[in-house]
Amino acid sequence: MFKKFTALFLAIGMMAAVLSSCSERKTERKVYDDNYRNFYEIYVRSFSDSNGDGIGDLQGVISKLDYLKAPDGQDDSHALGVDGIWLMPICTSPSEHKYDVTDYCEIDPTYGTMEDFEELLKKFHERGIHVIIDLVLNHTSNEHPWFIQAVKDVNNGDYDSKYAQYYNFTTEPELDDNENVKGYSAVEGNEEGYYYESRFVYSMPDLNLDNPDVFAEIKDIMKFWLEKGVDGFRLDACKSYFTNSMDKSIEFLSKVVDYGKSVNPNCYFVGEVWDGPYIISQYYKSGIDSVFNFDCSYSGPYAGLFNNIDTGNGKKLGSHLEDFNTAIRNQNINAIDAPFISNHDTPRSGTYHTGSAKRKLAASLYMMLPGNPFIYYGEEIGMTEGWANDSEKRMPIKWSAEESDLKIIFPKGASYIKAPHYGVYDQLEHADSLVNHYRKLIKLKKMNPEIQRAQVVSESDIKNYNVAAYTCAYDDASVMVLHNLTATIKRVDLKETGYGDYSQLSGFVIADDYVEDEVFKAYMKNYEYEVPDPHPMASPVFYVNGVLTLPPRATVVLRKPGKSNSTFITTTTTSTPEVTPSDIVTPTDTESTEAAE
Repeated sequence: MFKKFTALFLAIGMMAAVLSSCSERKTERKVYDDNYRNFYEIYVRSFSDSNGDGIGDLQGVISKLDYLKAPDGQDDSHALGVDGIWLMPICTSPSEHKYDVTDYCEIDPTYGTMEDFEELLKKFHERGIHVIIDLVLNHTSNEHPWFIQAVKDVNNGDYDSKYAQYYNFTTEPELDDNENVKGYSAVEGNEEGYYYESRFVYSMPDLNLDNPDVFAEIKDIMKFWLEKGVDGFRLDACKSYFTNSMDKSIEFLSKVVDYGKSVNPNCYFVGEVWDGPYIISQYYKSGIDSVFNFDCSYSGPYAGLFNNIDTGNGKKLGSHLEDFNTAIRNQNINAIDAPFISNHDTPRSGTYHTGSAKRKLAASLYMMLPGNPFIYYGEEIGMTEGWANDSEKRMPIKWSAEESDLKIIFPKGASYIKAPHYGVYDQLEHADSLVNHYRKLIKLKKMNPEIQRAQVVSESDIKNYNVAAYTCAYDDASVMVLHNLTATIKRVDLKETGYGDYSQLSGFVIADDYVEDEVFKAYMKNYEYEVPDPHPMASPVFYVNGVLTLPPRATVVLRKPGKSNSTFITTTTTSTPEVTPSDIVTPTDTESTEAAE
């Protein structure tokens, strides 16, 4: 038996040599130039400080460009590989978070100048990175010139003035069940008891979005930034545009999207609707490209993705994924899901998923979903934080283990930090680190572009409760993604369940931290094979005679042979090699049968 098993390895070695010799003749994969991207969210203040004042700035972001994406054709072993950036608010504002804007067309001086921003756009675009910026339309700052003038007019009795009509003033504010004013703030110095709508805090008065003059201002703002070269906008608080009226909020959102695309047809919009899947899907009626999928986040109303990590229910995950993607595409055929597991309003995923394996599995699940994943800076190195306030969710990223490298002053009100011992650059040197896991996922997804763009179908016929499986068909190609949600080895007989035509192993990543030799030996021991030491098999993923073996917490991509010209890759947790077609080895049915006899 051992001789036959060894013969299998020899056959595999010969196949690898043949594939390697043919790799130069393989058709290059198709490159898609569209709005499907792998995004990275940056809070500029806490990212990188270029001038030593303790505050992150735009030049600091530019200085980390090589980490975000390597230049084409150059070594990418120290680059995350993202191709989209979301900059949290960068406009003039009196606060640290900058969601209370005082000038929509100026860069906040603590972040730099407009020239700095133009340089950032130019350098990012040179590397194929799209840049979207936060656009806060629900409210302004109470220090915005519009609001200052509006309050003056109201206090002077001119309630119908131009700027008074920019906001929502009333003498009869909304009350809660205890007769307390809700969602409104009193106008200071007003003797007639006027209030203004302020759904978040008093310093953020809500704009009157019914006013055509306000919308004219918004169009000018969007046109200004689009002509600067931004690639789109993240729209803040879409659900709050019109209090208690989803229909009016959707209608207004549609106007914003239509205008932006009239200026630039490729303008990408992603909206914030903090709610469950049904409500989120309704906002796609507006024609918006994406709405954040809060169901992926632990802090989402349902947190469906994370519940499935904890329960190991792969079938439920697959069906939930298909149902949601069907729902959003029923509202907008061009809908692009926007999954995330952390953002500036939620603790990073490392806070509630302890242990490297679970953090990696969480990344594998959401990064390999269709649509545009959004990585929150620091999430990729396992940063954690407190739950007390937003400042503790926006702590400085750690670039290295050297304490002196943590140069940025904590945001006001933040007192808690439990940074990982190793920072970004330290982790890049360790092949099995969390940041390298993210790198491998991005590479795997780019090399299988169908995953990001396809309408997914849950393959519930896969006879394994713990394995989530879904197929992605796009542009004459089809792939299958399988996730093992458990800490044990799982086997799936694809021929038996009717999926034997997915016969090419197109890459994999593994979340568990383990020594591959030990997993290999444990697996072979179960089947009474004698295992050579060290074994010659390079891959812990077995796909033999239609039976796929999934190591603990593994994510595997299979491909149906056909017209696709995508390049196949493989990645492992022990190295990040330059991947070529010769890295993929799938024994033929004949060879597999002979070896097992």
